[in-house]
Amino acid sequence: MDSHRKLPATAVPWGLGLAGLAGFVLGAVAALQVTTKPAFALLLLLGCTGAPMWWLESRRHPGISSSPATTYALDRRLARLYGLLLAAPVWLLTLQVLPLARGGGVIYGFLQTVGALWPLLLASLLVYVMRVPGEAPTGLELAGRWVRDRASHPGFPWGVLRDQLVKAFFLPLMISFAYEWAGNANPWSSAQHPAWYFVAIAALYLLDTTFAAVGYLSTSRRLDSHIRSSNPYWLGWASALICYPPFFTWLQQAGFNYRDGQLWSDWLPPSHPLFYGWGGAILLLTAIYALSSVVFGIRFSNLTNRGIITHGPYRLTKHPAYLSKNLSWWLISVPFISTAGPGTATLHCAILLGVNGIYWLRAKTEERHLMQDETYRAYAAWIAEHGLFARISRLLARQ
Repeated sequence: MDSHRKLPATAVPWGLGLAGLAGFVLGAVAALQVTTKPAFALLLLLGCTGAPMWWLESRRHPGISSSPATTYALDRRLARLYGLLLAAPVWLLTLQVLPLARGGGVIYGFLQTVGALWPLLLASLLVYVMRVPGEAPTGLELAGRWVRDRASHPGFPWGVLRDQLVKAFFLPLMISFAYEWAGNANPWSSAQHPAWYFVAIAALYLLDTTFAAVGYLSTSRRLDSHIRSSNPYWLGWASALICYPPFFTWLQQAGFNYRDGQLWSDWLPPSHPLFYGWGGAILLLTAIYALSSVVFGIRFSNLTNRGIITHGPYRLTKHPAYLSKNLSWWLISVPFISTAGPGTATLHCAILLGVNGIYWLRAKTEERHLMQDETYRAYAAWIAEHGLFARISRLLARQ
């Protein structure tokens, strides 16, 4: 093994994520001060988080953002319109599937946010159709050309359709999750005990979902944050989608549930010596999970390659988000402690191990997709030699 192998450059510098983090904090403070309407507060938070990163990315890629003179060719505008019409059923179908669990409220926050923003959304769609940049067609425009000229373009644009499905599924979820976490993170509205823990963990998950939502909103070639490729493997899609509503909700309803309503704070009273250490460990793991989203900047996205991240938590392991999140679930739900007895506790542990297995499969199918990228292959080789688990293995071998 080449011990002098270099870590590939990351697609997103540290400063970009930190700028978004600063904007997030500013947006959170401003939202608490200027509005009591959750949808407008979330829009403010998304805008403050995304704006500094959008500006910095436009400065980093001036050759991309400063595109050639705009053209208004009728055939290209029609192709863009056809592309939108092709994507519309994907979005409509997804928005019908997502509310099938959790009483239909899983995308409530998204619908509230869109309701506050719909004039701007319609205007942006009109601009997309009418203003055609000088560079070559991509994305939905290519798909629209297939709709218009199927005889000369016999191959169906499956890649474009997968790209739209990713955004149609995950964007409503992430905005709705952020909408819910924003309410829980409000320090003046939380009455849960221990308040310091619930407010902190809600704030961390709000940070994660806000960056995720900004990522799905920012798939722009002009910012070099476009989708290079989407996962072409059905097992990759299955293992990813099953982790989210409505699919995971259906699994829980069918008995695949490792919780019995008891959390760690019910098991450990505040007077216990482990109380603050246990809660602190959960917050640390959740902070690593949130930081794993922050370092993506505007490129966060499931099931896609939008640039390889090699710094921050990804300098230690290829899947810091999955690892930290799965470990935190063991500490949060304490499945090995059950009021129903040791048999139920054993069953809960087995189910949570099954959930961990789903995430392991998800990680492996992501790697299979990303290994098509030369940068990721170099990164994976570096991690195999210098990553956290490689270091631990060498350390144990010396014992």
